[in-house]
Amino acid sequence: LYASQGEFPRFLLAPGTHEECFVTGWRAFNLAEKYQTPALVLSDHYLAVAIRTLDLGAFDFEAVEIERGELLSEAELDALDGEYLRYRITDPSTGLRTSSGVSPRAVPGHHRAVYVAAGNEHDESGAITEEPEMRTAQVEKRQRKLIGMAREMPGPQRYGPPEADVTFLSWGSTYGPLREAVDRLNAERMGQANMLHFVDLWPFPAEAVTAALDSARRVVAVEVNATAQLATLIRSQTGRQVDDTILKYDGHAFTPEYIMSCGL
Repeated sequence: LYASQGEFPRFLLAPGTHEECFVTGWRAFNLAEKYQTPALVLSDHYLAVAIRTLDLGAFDFEAVEIERGELLSEAELDALDGEYLRYRITDPSTGLRTSSGVSPRAVPGHHRAVYVAAGNEHDESGAITEEPEMRTAQVEKRQRKLIGMAREMPGPQRYGPPEADVTFLSWGSTYGPLREAVDRLNAERMGQANMLHFVDLWPFPAEAVTAALDSARRVVAVEVNATAQLATLIRSQTGRQVDDTILKYDGHAFTPEYIMSCGL
């Protein structure tokens, strides 16, 4: 989330199951192309090496759609007359800055769509620039993408009864053992526990998370790290402090028994 050179929009998705890996994979490709920005799929070691047998019905292939985003048509490319502004800031039809921050692009290989791609700041054509005005305009253009990007991020998934004594928070591979722990706790007494599972981490869906936590009586973050990374992110984006944490960083994965033994 924070490892980058400068502020640029990016998606961060963290699947917790094999099924979610499938969905977040094609979602990430679509989001990256639609908004022309990096989309990162964050996995953990346990999920990467875990082995499961799944029926093909677990994967909804019919739901897979390919979104290329804003592409220039052949007619539009032919009308460019050699001037292809890959990182155009303004809408040529209105002269106004693009509200989405996304510049229409061409499929690589068109003879009229030649541009420079570099890792440094650039002007509208892609040429490297150190002009403060252009640098400012390009940063603001990229930041405008966040408006649309935020709308792509649903809130966390609730599992268990709508109201419970304890609401657990999970992300990544903590999902499986935590879900089983919730089932066991509710088998002892219904309404004892539920959980919120986070897949879409950035742009952070602050409003949806705030709404989901409003009815929570006691919030406990369950994380495989030493610093409660998700709890810290929630606090920074919503102001909501979790009531407790269950952290594990001994090199072994969570088990339902471990979670239930924490005296919650």
